[in-house]
Amino acid sequence: MIDFGKEPKNYLNKNMTIGIDVGGTNIKGVLLKNNKIIKKIRIKTKSKSNKNLLTARIFECIEYLRQSKKGIKKIGIGIAGPVDFKNQRILNPPNLPGLKNIYLGKIIEKKFKIKTVIDNDVHCLVLAEAIMGAARGKKSVVGLALGTGVGGGIVIDGKIMHGRGGTAGEMGHITIRGDGRKCRCGSRGCLEAYVCEKGQEKTAEEILGRKMSSITLQRLAEKGNKKALKAWNVIGDNLGIGLANIVDTLNPEIIVIGGGLAWAGELLLKPAREAMKKNILSSLAKNTKVVRAKLGKFSGAIGAALL
Repeated sequence: MIDFGKEPKNYLNKNMTIGIDVGGTNIKGVLLKNNKIIKKIRIKTKSKSNKNLLTARIFECIEYLRQSKKGIKKIGIGIAGPVDFKNQRILNPPNLPGLKNIYLGKIIEKKFKIKTVIDNDVHCLVLAEAIMGAARGKKSVVGLALGTGVGGGIVIDGKIMHGRGGTAGEMGHITIRGDGRKCRCGSRGCLEAYVCEKGQEKTAEEILGRKMSSITLQRLAEKGNKKALKAWNVIGDNLGIGLANIVDTLNPEIIVIGGGLAWAGELLLKPAREAMKKNILSSLAKNTKVVRAKLGKFSGAIGAALL
């Protein structure tokens, strides 16, 4: 099923950019002009392992967004997985094995004759929030995306910080509990093991005695269920310890929390802020803002267009 946005009134501006967010479930795209979405699309990924089908779906999004019109300045692609940014190569995306070790940007450039840049999807999300979203106007921004895993990104003065190998921002694997839960990465006590989707579900099971989704846990808490509220306090406390480590290391002006699990809002963020302040070393850093992302499900595509 294809989800189309509204048709733009004109394509005469030559400073338009296309942004594509490639995920394991959906591929989302936007056409951006003057930092405004004028067209968007969302389609099912269909295959995670078939390279030809994956690239064909990406091409489909681009074709729809450009509509054979001139004036597209650039295409940006956000990928759910690690990216060698310097060489513009997708490394080993766990949810998109069909794109492993390919130079997707070069493939797209060859087909459409438009300059193309690729980056990690959470890097794109944080860039979008820094320029157009919850962190607009801030010079130093850190963002986390809470979902199946926990991804992160750092934006300084409107530019993504990649680090030497392009992997800066992998904050989901900060250790918050010395000998804690085993993480998918093989280590123990990672932030991701406590605040990703399965981590939140595990905490709910430990406290309420039964398995439930984060959405169910949220609804119970909103109805005043004491055990559900306790679970969110525990999840928020774990997130806050991770945030304290981030603040002590990077001291950003603001931290933006995005991803599907951030919709719990203050149930998660209030205890997280409290735990963060308790664990931050410097009193000067305790006023770091922690806010929920505001650009919604197309934030990664917006950020890709801003690359």
